[in-house]
Amino acid sequence: MKRHILFASIFAFAIAFCACSSNNEPPTPTTQDEIEAAWPDLYEVTEAGTFVKVMRDTTGMFIMGDDNSTEANEAPAHVVKFSKSYYIGMLEVTQAQWTAIMGSNPSDIKGDNLPVNNIKYSDATKFIEKLNEKTGLTFRLPTEAEWEYAAMGGKLSQGYTYSGSNNVDEVAWYAGNSNDNLQPGGLKKANELGIYDMTGNVAEWCQDRCTAYKATEQTDPVGKTGGYAVRGGRFDDTTNGTNYLRCKARLGMEKSCKFYNLGLRLLLEEPKTAQ
Repeated sequence: MKRHILFASIFAFAIAFCACSSNNEPPTPTTQDEIEAAWPDLYEVTEAGTFVKVMRDTTGMFIMGDDNSTEANEAPAHVVKFSKSYYIGMLEVTQAQWTAIMGSNPSDIKGDNLPVNNIKYSDATKFIEKLNEKTGLTFRLPTEAEWEYAAMGGKLSQGYTYSGSNNVDEVAWYAGNSNDNLQPGGLKKANELGIYDMTGNVAEWCQDRCTAYKATEQTDPVGKTGGYAVRGGRFDDTTNGTNYLRCKARLGMEKSCKFYNLGLRLLLEEPKTAQ
């Protein structure tokens, strides 16, 4: 009889322990916000460097474009929202990273730690295709909207003219301080999210085209007409002072263009642990 009582007590304790353990386990994220909140703020990829989490805006606080600009293609200003967050490269893609994936270096101004340059749009997409195959991740070029949102500091934005400051010398390599040469990434001040060189150094290809803006609110906009968007200004930029170094500044180029001051920055759609 005592054995039966002892066994029943142990069995009851085991059930209670399991129930208690189960209750202490964190709930599995289910909503998009919960899933993305669990992503790390920084994500390291051996072949591509460090990526910064850019939390999406669903509130309508991000205004893309500028109605007060002297550049007609920056108006009308309009609300842009995003259906999901993403990661963007802390630095521009370097020549060492490019060479490790592609086996050669197309850059006109060479240096392993310098941003890769002198690449066409199709060169950038070929590099990304090979990088995706090697890593099992989903990299791509950012859209103009994703690029501008990250450059402006995302949800932490202070509304600066340049990426991270109203003082261009704090955050950018440009004609006024670059000694007419490219510079290694990360030497200037980062923006609000911890991203470097979104103003100056090399201009950066975007995924979509430099399409005329519309005044209506949009979610995940993708430009489909015009030249391919190029953002961020350049280390030798003297056009209209520092006008093209602003976060809002837009240029469109034919996909066959390649210049010594044109490179890329990667967008990573989500970390591998989330897949």
